[in-house]
Amino acid sequence: MSVTHRESDGIKRSNIVTGVPLGTTETVAWTLLGAVVNNVILSERSTMENLIPDDDQRRIQRALNEAKKRELKEKYGADFSNGESKLPPEMEADWLHYIEEFERQYQNAEQVTVREFIGNPTIKPLADIPPEELQSELDRVLDVMAEHNVGLDFLCEVSLQEQYRFITEELFNEEMDDMRIEGMNHNFIYEEFHPNDEYDAKMFSKNFLDYLFNRDREFIMHTLAKDELYDPGGNAITPDQMRSSIEAFFEKIATISSSNIDVTQCVVEGDYAVVKYNTDWTGFEAGTMKRVAASGEARLRMKRSPYGGWDVVQASVPGWNC
Repeated sequence: MSVTHRESDGIKRSNIVTGVPLGTTETVAWTLLGAVVNNVILSERSTMENLIPDDDQRRIQRALNEAKKRELKEKYGADFSNGESKLPPEMEADWLHYIEEFERQYQNAEQVTVREFIGNPTIKPLADIPPEELQSELDRVLDVMAEHNVGLDFLCEVSLQEQYRFITEELFNEEMDDMRIEGMNHNFIYEEFHPNDEYDAKMFSKNFLDYLFNRDREFIMHTLAKDELYDPGGNAITPDQMRSSIEAFFEKIATISSSNIDVTQCVVEGDYAVVKYNTDWTGFEAGTMKRVAASGEARLRMKRSPYGGWDVVQASVPGWNC
């Protein structure tokens, strides 16, 4: 179950349930489910609740939840997924309460710097910190941030000096929503400020291979460049030709039962990158269900996407001929 927010301010918001970032510099990452579960388990039922049979109580709560969803949709434009919720009704009620509180605060939230949000702590300049004290000073700064539910992730290896410099000289000057709700964290990612092209090219190319081996028709097409595609021989092809080649592979192989993907090389040159993998997979042939296998080097040529990330422009994968 999920809810999506409108983007009237031009900022893409995270999925409230999962906290999965949607390409933003500041993401609102919720740890709601864990908090809600604890609240449900620890809360005491009222005398009236104990007098109502459990089935009737759940039906009443579900009806109240549906009414609350309609209210949130009308008032804030929240868009809920269709179908009956799989959450227990009491848990869903608490979840909807958090959404309502988020929306209420978001409507009136002011913009403040991260430094202001965490209380303007006293920070030592990097140049004044002896090398042997840098780790403890960095930990102190991160602890202050954590006390105010502000987090920072580094997807790649970054030196202690750069971590401290980034936090105190860049992140602290970044603006954020002045919102404080129990169970909500404000999370930042270093690479959204300083992209790591090699890391991103590897990640997006591996996504393509995962979707191919998992026969994920919907997502694999989103990994392809829209304006530039080639077959393994370097001949230009159309998106429809690439789609047909992928479909032919899916029709030939009924299922892939196991696969291994190990990156061996990534070379980035300007807006293009070439990523190589050692791959092997085992599956079953459609129709006969005969066991088949393939192994060898997979080579993917990537192109920087105008929407962020990297797109596949050429792919050569063992067992699949484009």
